[in-house]
Amino acid sequence: MKILLFALAVTAAGAAAAQERKVTVADFAGTWNIEVMSHQIALVIEPKEANTVTATMMVMGNDVPLKGELVDKTITLVGIPGETQLQGPHVQAKPGGQAITVTLQDDGTIAGEMMTNNGPVKWTGEKLRTRKKG
Repeated sequence: MKILLFALAVTAAGAAAAQERKVTVADFAGTWNIEVMSHQIALVIEPKEANTVTATMMVMGNDVPLKGELVDKTITLVGIPGETQLQGPHVQAKPGGQAITVTLQDDGTIAGEMMTNNGPVKWTGEKLRTRKKG
């Protein structure tokens, strides 16, 4: 009985620690493959100061520069004024335009929503794994 209670206490403590873990911009850093309306898009996120990031979304031969801020488990990305922005038929990322949300999921993937010409679209993504040498 004592062993069972100890095991339950350890499991509960581990679960509480996992839930209380603070998400940082470092958790988002790297290259992500995201799927939007059957299209694969690369999203590269680079941490900056405190809770801010810069990002590049590579879609349909265009590099879209973005900037964002982390709040809780979500980064909200917007276009950077003065930079080239994608204004094509799919993703919209214009300065002052709709934001792209990026939320870290408990399983280490990301999910979010972005505006398209057809309205808001939800998407999911996985981090690009680096190949092991040798």
